[in-house]
Amino acid sequence: YRHNVLLSSMAHSHPDVLPALAPPAYESESPVIGTLSASSPPSSFESITKPDQDDRSYRLLTLENKLQVLLVSDPSTDKASAALDVHVGHLSDPDHVAGLAHFCEHLLFMGNEKYPVENEYSAYLSQHGGHSNAYTAADHTCYYFELASEHFEGALDRFAQFFITPLFDPSCTEREMKAVDSENKKNLQSDNWRMYQLEKDLCNPAHPYVKFGTGSLETLRDIPIARGLDIRKILLEFHAKYYSANIMKLVLLGKESLDEQEKWAVKMFSRVKNKDIDIPAFEGHPLTKAELGKEILMKPVKELRLLEITFPFPDTRKLYKSQPSKYLAHLIGHEGAGSILSLLKAKGWAIGLSAGVSVGSINFDFFKISVDLTIAGVAHYEEIIPIIFQYITMIKADGMQEWIFQECKQLAAISFRFKEKSPPSSYASRVAGNMHQYEPQDILSGPYLMYNYDPKVISMCLDYLRPDNFRATVVSPAFDGVTEFQKAKWYGTEYVVREFPDVLKKALSNTTDHDPELFLPSPNEFIPENFDVRRSEGAFLPHAQIIKEDDVVRMWHKKDDTFWVPKANVWFQLKSPLSYVSPRACVLARIYTDLLKDALNEFSYYAEVADLSYDLENNTDGMVLILAGYNDKLATLLHKIVDKMTNLTVDPQRFKFIAELVCRSYKNWAMESPHQHAMYHVSYLTQEKLWTHEEKLLELDGITPQDIEHFYPQMLQRMHIEGLAHGNIEPAKALELVKIVQDAFRPKPLPAFQRAQTMRTQLITPGISYIHTREVPNAENVNSAIEYYLQVGDFTDVTLRAQLNLFSQIANEPAFNELRTKEQLGYMVFSGLRKSTGAMGFRVIIQSERDPSYLETRIDAFLVGMRAVVADSSDEDFKKHQTALAARMLEKDKNLGQESHRLWTHVASRYYNFRQHATDAQAVCQVTRKELLDFYDLHIDPKARTRCKLSVHVKAQKVPPPAVPLEEDVRRRVDAVLVDAKVVVGEEDVADVKASWALSKAAVPVTPLSEFKVKSSG
Repeated sequence: YRHNVLLSSMAHSHPDVLPALAPPAYESESPVIGTLSASSPPSSFESITKPDQDDRSYRLLTLENKLQVLLVSDPSTDKASAALDVHVGHLSDPDHVAGLAHFCEHLLFMGNEKYPVENEYSAYLSQHGGHSNAYTAADHTCYYFELASEHFEGALDRFAQFFITPLFDPSCTEREMKAVDSENKKNLQSDNWRMYQLEKDLCNPAHPYVKFGTGSLETLRDIPIARGLDIRKILLEFHAKYYSANIMKLVLLGKESLDEQEKWAVKMFSRVKNKDIDIPAFEGHPLTKAELGKEILMKPVKELRLLEITFPFPDTRKLYKSQPSKYLAHLIGHEGAGSILSLLKAKGWAIGLSAGVSVGSINFDFFKISVDLTIAGVAHYEEIIPIIFQYITMIKADGMQEWIFQECKQLAAISFRFKEKSPPSSYASRVAGNMHQYEPQDILSGPYLMYNYDPKVISMCLDYLRPDNFRATVVSPAFDGVTEFQKAKWYGTEYVVREFPDVLKKALSNTTDHDPELFLPSPNEFIPENFDVRRSEGAFLPHAQIIKEDDVVRMWHKKDDTFWVPKANVWFQLKSPLSYVSPRACVLARIYTDLLKDALNEFSYYAEVADLSYDLENNTDGMVLILAGYNDKLATLLHKIVDKMTNLTVDPQRFKFIAELVCRSYKNWAMESPHQHAMYHVSYLTQEKLWTHEEKLLELDGITPQDIEHFYPQMLQRMHIEGLAHGNIEPAKALELVKIVQDAFRPKPLPAFQRAQTMRTQLITPGISYIHTREVPNAENVNSAIEYYLQVGDFTDVTLRAQLNLFSQIANEPAFNELRTKEQLGYMVFSGLRKSTGAMGFRVIIQSERDPSYLETRIDAFLVGMRAVVADSSDEDFKKHQTALAARMLEKDKNLGQESHRLWTHVASRYYNFRQHATDAQAVCQVTRKELLDFYDLHIDPKARTRCKLSVHVKAQKVPPPAVPLEEDVRRRVDAVLVDAKVVVGEEDVADVKASWALSKAAVPVTPLSEFKVKSSG
């Protein structure tokens, strides 16, 4: 939890969960529309405030149908995007059909009059390196796509048609209801979703905020049928009522000129119907006097402990010029000395705290203060609440401080000034939503800049944060003296609502005297002052260079030659074999890093507020220290970090709470989604060494503060440091940074063998179908999952890698269309690559209510069919896939962070293959159809005796019977899955199988490191 983030209401997005697993979502297709143009030129506006770094051109149009369009011309972009945001969401659902807006979002892209084939849009995007997505929020719904910029016009034509002549094909209705239902079931065991809906459930029942926005089969099919309602008719009425051009905002982002884009916008979107409707608005507030002054006790799925204080708050979006809520969030959510969190941590009651506005909808918001509690904190939550109000009272008593506002304003201005580009689809979708909220000139700057200091408005907002104007939610696995809980309707969340106890009421009646440990923050010494950027001369350098190497250090450096921002990103891999030699060592290293971050928090928080952050992560090689942000004061932060790392004194009380937090994280792993478990256990089986959470939990009990103080000097005593500095940073400064690290630790060198050692991959024996079966640990989760993995060979084999990449590209859209859209196996369907040291492969991941053995048969059937897809596709389509894949591999980095991460990935892998994207793009275009079919026959075909296959089945403890009984031949195939396979059950079996598999080669530099060395290196 961090402060100062404006918390937004959760949206129902597609497809969800890990970005790495996100398949293209809800795609159909649509063609070029007719040559219709508006009868008069659209009105336009170009005086839009943009960051200093932004070299794009902007024009805001209003078409004749009142559709507002932002055109963004970026001649350098290699990806184009469009996003359309409709100002209607699930709060406008009919009272008797929960989830209708979300259901409409699912069905909208299932074909249109001109292009009725439902997956044509997704196929077009896939063939041109693109993807699409959509989400439904409380009061708006956003649709967007991204693809190679050369094909923008064709995609835009298809996109527009969905808002002109969508089919809402009756044949898709039942299927997409099931997709919505599967999405809902994915969320049922998520504490975030449960808490969000419980908050809604317990609001004013007369307010639309109480609605259940996701929907399910029950709300979209069963209840309407029972009431004699025609759901498709209701859907069409909803769409006809609300999908009006005058409440839509559209963003186009491409390399074309503004004039060319304007022609497209007029031609393609002028036929979107304008019904001249009012934007749906909601009177009153969901929290009334009847709901305030109460506490909600909620039992979570995971082992969470949380206190959330919620105030009814006005809709402050029209006050964005002064941003009063940011001032309050900055103070209440501060983590430095004198803060609420600092005092609560000193008492041993809290681990983290956040504060800010939680967006409601038009006419209402919430202000929330969330405290991540320790076990002791739960017992003392009735004392924590008065402390929070003491701080709020102190803010009021001290009066508004203009210097604090000006500091926030200065930081916001610096952040916006140097704001870099982001991926086009995320940018377009975000800006489309902003267009509803801000004046035309402020649609880019409105969420960031603070213009006017208005103490009266800040005081007005502060007056909402009163002891008589809030309710509290306490989340904990258990509550003393509370045994009977109610169950919430939609998620089954166990909860109790009760009046505030008398002791709390009494404490809240007088908060004028505050604890002396509470005081306002000091001025921030980390605000950057030097923004000089030296633009380097000469050719672009595609890789980092080694500027220092000895037996302790290898330091890489690259001066930014593309983005020209006063920022840098720095990594140090602190390689110490001792840190991962056993489960106990792994736990000791984890507690050490968490204690460090805890001890540094009050100091480093000021840096973080000033956009200079750090992190310390554990991995199988040791620890990775990461610093990112404005380079001006980066060395100051690094000095403080490494000094604390070498001189950490373990406070017994803080140790107790950090160990509690580590224990909580290990235990909570069991409650993660089934697909996460499937992925984890494929990694566990195929990685040379990986300590499980269960093994680490066994070691945690009994570790003492003295164990940490004895362990960490040994870990730091002998290690190898490999670093990368990238950005606005000269070689001499990068050498200074690594010297700070080396001087602090003064480590002895590792033997050369250990310096070069990497975690290798287990090589699956060919010709055997290995299946590892496990149970979903969470008995209440109705979903099962499978990862079906085909290992194809050595990651360094360029030709094989090209064939694998191309097969994955061609299979991506058919996998989603067949397994997700048509067969409705589950909401989460993913296909793609799995890469590791020395090996690579193709995988399919599905989370579903169906039995994993049934999923295995459907993946087999899909893979059998993929041979014909490859063999029968036209030469033109085959070439399109090659071109799209090559373009994706060569896609430009959009900002400094993307390039930094790419460079570090190559360093951390120890392959140092900085040219891999270019090599792969060239190799992909040389793969012939015959070569790809030979690849399929060797590695993919389920009948092939040469393929190396492992699947992990994670089966729910409650597997519902299929809605339609399986046919006999299907049942036989499902039953045969485990009979015909080498089934691996239990830890002993896993150990034996891993022992029987060979190990891959370790990582070896693809290019001799001497080629990367700067001749004058130290």
